[in-house]
Amino acid sequence: MPGRDDARGGIGGDGSGAVTAHEESRSTGPVTAAAHEDPRNTGPVTATAHEDPRNTGPVTVTAGARPGVAATAAPARGTRRSVLVLNPNSSAVATGRIRSGAELWAGPGIDVDVRSLPGGPAGIDSGDDIALAAALTLREAPRLAAGRDAVVIACGHDPGLAEVRGLLPVPVVGIAEAAMLQACLYGGRFAVPVFSPRSVPLVRGLVHRYGLDARLASIVPMATDTAAAVRDPEALLDQYVRAGRTARDRDAADSLVLIGSVVGALAPALEAELGVPVVAGLPAALALTGALLTHRTPQESIR
Repeated sequence: MPGRDDARGGIGGDGSGAVTAHEESRSTGPVTAAAHEDPRNTGPVTATAHEDPRNTGPVTVTAGARPGVAATAAPARGTRRSVLVLNPNSSAVATGRIRSGAELWAGPGIDVDVRSLPGGPAGIDSGDDIALAAALTLREAPRLAAGRDAVVIACGHDPGLAEVRGLLPVPVVGIAEAAMLQACLYGGRFAVPVFSPRSVPLVRGLVHRYGLDARLASIVPMATDTAAAVRDPEALLDQYVRAGRTARDRDAADSLVLIGSVVGALAPALEAELGVPVVAGLPAALALTGALLTHRTPQESIR
C-alpha cells in the first residue's frame, strides 16, 4: 500500500505487562517476545508460550507499535501456513489485483493461494450475482481448500460465508465481516460506502446478519460498479472521498469500511483526507486470519 501499507490493515492494539502462556512438556525452551514495556517495568516483557515440537528455534512475537497496526505473531520457525483466498467472480483482472494485495498484506509465515471461480459473475453487484457466487463458493470451496489452513472469501458481500464456515474445520473469514468487526474496535459507529444504490439493502442485510445494526452509522451509495473498480481502483478515490465526507459530516460516522476486494490500497489516502480510521476488507481479513492461525496447530488444517 503506497505510503502506509499497514494502515488500518489489521486489528490493532497495544500490550503491556508480563504475559505468561501455557508451556507444554514437549517444549525445548522458552519463547521470547518483543512487546511494549509497561512504564513501571525496568526490563523487557518475557513470554513463555507453547512451542511446536517440530520447531528448531524460538518463536518471535512482535506486538503492535501503535493503535491501528496489527500485532503480528510469527509462526514457529519451519512452519508455514497456507491460506486460500477465494475470488468468487470470474474476472482474471480482479483475481490479479486480489493476488497482489493478498501477497502484500499476508502476515509472516503465511502463503496465499488466490483462486477465482470460473462460471461466476464477472462482477458481484446484485442479489442474483451474490446468489450465484454463493452457490459456486459452496460447491468449490471444500475442494480448493484441501491442504489449506484457512480460507478468505474475497468479495465485499461475503457470498456463502456462513455455509462454507459450517462445512470446513478451518477458519473461514469474509472480508466484509472482518472489516466491520475491526471498525468496531475504533469505537463509535462505522459507515460503508458502496458502489451503487442497489447495494445498499444488500449490505444492510449483511450488517444485520452480523449483529452490528447499532454500530452502523450509514451506507453511502456511489455511482460506479465492480467492473469500474477492477479497471482502475485509483479512479474511484474522489467518489470515496465524497462518500466519506457525507458519512463523517452528515451521519457522524467515526470510521469508514471499504468492503470492495480490490480497493484496499485506497485506505491510507482516504484516511489522510478524512481524518477518521478507514478499514479495508482484504487486509483486515488477512490480519484476522493470521491471528486465528496463531491459536491453531498445523494438524488442524484440512488434509
